Amino acid sequence: MSVSHRYDRRGATLPLTILLLSLMGVAVAISYTRISSERRITGDSRAQLGAFAVAQSGLNRYLSTITDKPVGPYPITVNYNDLPGGTAQVDLRQLRESTTTLLPAVYVITSRGTYTGAKSYDALTPAAQRSVATYALWTPASFDLNGAITSLNGMVKSGTSGSMSGYDNCGASPAIPGVTVPGGSAVGGTYSGPVGPIDGSPEDVATDLGTPGPAGTAKDEVDIDWAGIIAGTYLPPDYVLPSWPTAAQFLDWPTVRVNNSGGAEYTLTGDGKGILIVTGDLKINGSLNWEGLILAGGKLTSSGNNVVYGAVVSGLNVKLGMAVAPSDIAAGTKTYQYDSCALQRALAKVGSIQRVRNGWNDSWASYQ
Repeated sequence: MSVSHRYDRRGATLPLTILLLSLMGVAVAISYTRISSERRITGDSRAQLGAFAVAQSGLNRYLSTITDKPVGPYPITVNYNDLPGGTAQVDLRQLRESTTTLLPAVYVITSRGTYTGAKSYDALTPAAQRSVATYALWTPASFDLNGAITSLNGMVKSGTSGSMSGYDNCGASPAIPGVTVPGGSAVGGTYSGPVGPIDGSPEDVATDLGTPGPAGTAKDEVDIDWAGIIAGTYLPPDYVLPSWPTAAQFLDWPTVRVNNSGGAEYTLTGDGKGILIVTGDLKINGSLNWEGLILAGGKLTSSGNNVVYGAVVSGLNVKLGMAVAPSDIAAGTKTYQYDSCALQRALAKVGSIQRVRNGWNDSWASYQ
């Protein structure tokens, strides 16, 4: 073999070496790219889970803060900037009102979580976001109702005209007692007067609530948190006298409060609907009308041809250890009648928010 031929064979090593190094470089680059891509995919998955956790955390926190029926304008928006791992924007929208339909109010609550704890690969990479939502119902609280008129302080009825009826005016519920007082209308009871105006179940009789007075048992049969109402922690008012709702505002069935525990008797001055809370004595004259619930701490005095559809509870200050004079339902063609629909509308704001079963969604579309 010639020398020149041997030199030519040795010269092929360099290109092969360069080709091998190139292939190794490509393999390293592919491996690095694949590892980086997998790390990024894993990071994105963690960020998505983090955003989901933040969104769910914001939704749960908001639900835990709802103690009163949500009132618009809608949407109601709350931002939480102190959640572990990020922030959340929660929006509540009303889908159906309850005071006009007698059906539970329906809401949709959405939470858009932004996860700020993830590692950002570059300045153009946005923070991970996830939206969750749930449908919710406002469920009115139950109300312990003993009769169309319940008087912890007893009652004196003058004349045989008028009606105190436990028959449901809207026909949705069974009949209840027309009048309930300590001792009933039996001998020794606290009801005095003709029983003919009393309708309901039972007929022509005031039912026995228990023994009278601050030391009696009747006060414990009326399951109303009167101390909480007086303190303002239960049934907080929308209006406090001298503030009085307009006719348009009464369409929302508000809670109206009169503070006269240690003062003069309060005389109702106009028609209304909702919950009327009078901490002392209440007087209703003429042909006034009220729809909903009336709660009086003192005695109720009624004269004329006034009408109440819903329910009345008087003498509630007995639950606070006070002695209260008997209510006086004077002569006149007046009507005090149980109305479950009016009560439901009046009590619509008292209750709790509850999620709709199978109404949760973790892929709610959101736009910015």
